[in-house]
Amino acid sequence: QDNAAGEKNGDSTATNKKKSNQVNSSNGSSASPKLFKNFFGGATGTAKTTGATADEEELYVEEEIVEQFEEYYDQLQFEDAVLADKKEPKVEEEVIKPLKLEIASKVMPHPEKVSWGGEDSLFVSGRCFGVFDGVSGAEKIKGVPLYSNTLAQQLKASVGKQESLDTDQIKSKMLKAAQYADVTATGASTAVVASIGEDEMLNVVNLGDSVCLVVRDGSVAARAKETIHYFDCPYQLSEDSPDRPRSGSVLQTKLMRGDAVVLASDGVFDNLSDSEVCDIIVKKQKAGVSKITQEIVSQSRKVSKDSNAVTPYARMAKKNNYAAYSRGVGGKLDDISCIVVRCK
Repeated sequence: QDNAAGEKNGDSTATNKKKSNQVNSSNGSSASPKLFKNFFGGATGTAKTTGATADEEELYVEEEIVEQFEEYYDQLQFEDAVLADKKEPKVEEEVIKPLKLEIASKVMPHPEKVSWGGEDSLFVSGRCFGVFDGVSGAEKIKGVPLYSNTLAQQLKASVGKQESLDTDQIKSKMLKAAQYADVTATGASTAVVASIGEDEMLNVVNLGDSVCLVVRDGSVAARAKETIHYFDCPYQLSEDSPDRPRSGSVLQTKLMRGDAVVLASDGVFDNLSDSEVCDIIVKKQKAGVSKITQEIVSQSRKVSKDSNAVTPYARMAKKNNYAAYSRGVGGKLDDISCIVVRCK
């Protein structure tokens, strides 16, 4: 009963408080400010005097908090959407410019063949170039174009202004040129053809004993392999030869600015070692590429006439029991053809 009375008294007290609140509200007196926590944990806002009961007012505050949270969540979604649509600034890729090529070439006939130009030939077209060494021991018909000259002319016409060739394309064009020369020309010829792409790759096909040398910082960085059947008998193209471009060696190497590429017949490399060619390039590096080419050719001719010069050819000739080179010294007089390419 006491409990029941207490509950009644409590109810009565609550009712009186409720009435008091209603009176205060109707008299315009302000209710105590009511704070609530926002999403980040701080206090914000006040409870408004709405004339509602304490329970209704508490409900109003809770609803306002929920609405605030919903409004914040919607705003967050909106900001996420904006961020998703926001494009990242473009990072410009560094444009690598292709190597600039300075190219020079020179042919110097054997002293006894000057009147008709000798048997070496070459071509330069765009980023492609080649050297063709006529085989002196091959039979020739007077009045018929030389095989080496025909190869050079056909390949130059075939390449045209094409920027570059890969090794398969080089072989294909060499084969077509050889097939044409088989029926229109006389003699035989070795062939080394190279191409430098805008991707800075050097592609080389070498059939015979001519040389392609890449010189970097005064040293040999790459060298195309010579292809020979035996000493003094290189692979060669002719109507009667079983050798075809597919038999040639292949060199593929990345070039760098400052590199020099030397493409030359055995008239150069029978008389000068690789290191001697490198020394000439270093010595003349401030000169134009034409002067470098001229120096290599001139030095090769000078050594070829020196019977006491230490040469690559004399060393090999002695090993192969050539009587004229029994001492292992002496130059070899020959046609000389040379192309020098400087990468900038």
